[in-house]
Amino acid sequence: MAEKMLGNYKIFEREGLVGLRSTLLSRFPELFHVFSTRMVNSPELRVQIGELNLSLNCPEFQSHFEIFAKAFGFNPNRCVFSHQAHGKNVAVVTSKDIGTPYWERKLREVDGLITNEKGLLLVTTYADCMPIVAYDPVKNVVGVAHSGWRGTLLEIAKELVLKMNEEFGSSPMDLFVTIGPSIGPESFEVGPEVAEEFFLRFGRGVLREVEGRIHVDLWKAAEISLQSVGVTRVEISGIDTFKHTELLYSYRKEGTKKRFACLVGIVG
Repeated sequence: MAEKMLGNYKIFEREGLVGLRSTLLSRFPELFHVFSTRMVNSPELRVQIGELNLSLNCPEFQSHFEIFAKAFGFNPNRCVFSHQAHGKNVAVVTSKDIGTPYWERKLREVDGLITNEKGLLLVTTYADCMPIVAYDPVKNVVGVAHSGWRGTLLEIAKELVLKMNEEFGSSPMDLFVTIGPSIGPESFEVGPEVAEEFFLRFGRGVLREVEGRIHVDLWKAAEISLQSVGVTRVEISGIDTFKHTELLYSYRKEGTKKRFACLVGIVG
């Protein structure tokens, strides 16, 4: 597969697996990042695993993750996983948080991870919720947040930035932030109570009417959170998981327990 664009992200293939990369973050060679997809282009691999599923709760997780690691060139033993709870807790990660076996999740009830340790990879998983990745090339600090609609109302995007500032002195003005593939504004229909919560928190600009029904723009809400603490460089992937289930999982559309993953870490 030749590299091509979907929204603001690059689609590329490695050893029969298809991944996504942010255009904004790709300018930093010292930063490793990749979003997995469910797509398997290799006929042999398709027979072996079907589609790539990186949910930690599935029995085939280890085999799928190690196939993914081999294809995209990272060491599974340097990965730290979060136990996501749709909250706003953000934790500082070091090598002490690596589990044995590597997929053991020591960081419970955490939806945000930050580190300045080279060679350490932060792993979060998704099926409609927003991956929010922030990189500070001045202090060499990276963070990632898992932001569902509840986490968005709790403004975990802002909490991620504040934690990077508090722990490592990262200036919001120095951050490059991407909002990854997630349910888009044309797909996220909500009831009046949830709509009211978003209106009171973020204003009318995050609400839109689609065929007489209320939809929330989670991408815009996260951008407002980030801008409120001084972040100016924000990229939105523009990839709606609900519309692109050939590539990514959507809990709302499919009711699936399968997940795609975001991996990010400083390697240089």
